[in-house]
Amino acid sequence: MANLTADRKSIRKDGTIFAYPVAAATTVYAGGLVSLDPTGHAVAAADSAAQTFVGKADIRADNGAGGAGDLVVQGHREGIFEFAAAAMTAADAGADAYVVDDNTVGPGIVAPPVNVTGVVVARTPLSTGGAYALAYTAATTTLAFGGGAGVDVGAGGTFALEAADGCRIRAIVAAGSLPGGDASDTLQLRHQRCGRIAEVASATSVFVDILGAVRR
Repeated sequence: MANLTADRKSIRKDGTIFAYPVAAATTVYAGGLVSLDPTGHAVAAADSAAQTFVGKADIRADNGAGGAGDLVVQGHREGIFEFAAAAMTAADAGADAYVVDDNTVGPGIVAPPVNVTGVVVARTPLSTGGAYALAYTAATTTLAFGGGAGVDVGAGGTFALEAADGCRIRAIVAAGSLPGGDASDTLQLRHQRCGRIAEVASATSVFVDILGAVRR
């Protein structure tokens, strides 16, 4: 594009507000978490790799009988809002929150390892969503993640584990608590980060600061 040769009206838009066309046959409810589908249409947020999180809806947009883009949903890209919590405690204050459904958030890893004892796992910036195997081989004291190369964890400590598809997690290992034999778990990593836990109100309710999820 060329430099201006005349005045131009530059339209200002509040960066905290969104307005997206709604997907066909879809209802987005006021107060719910909102994502975009692969075509750029708004849908109720879900734990899905096919969606991109965008914020919280302010109004209901009932496009259940309409085509893609027949209605627009408006909402906020930033703010601290209350949502239902899945398996979160007071210790999660300040931690990242991930979409469970359009009314519920949870931790980035659905549940800790059970069979692979002595191991605490955490996401990294290179973690992606999906189901991954965590496998411990007793004879070599190696720990492998998602079909990637095994890492010797026999001395304990903190280790970076990489899956065959490039997903990475961090494992904190207490050597004395490792299994006596081979063991494995399936780790389920959630797909959509939706902000940070600002406050844990109760065992079933948290306040989420959604700004960090859409401006990262």
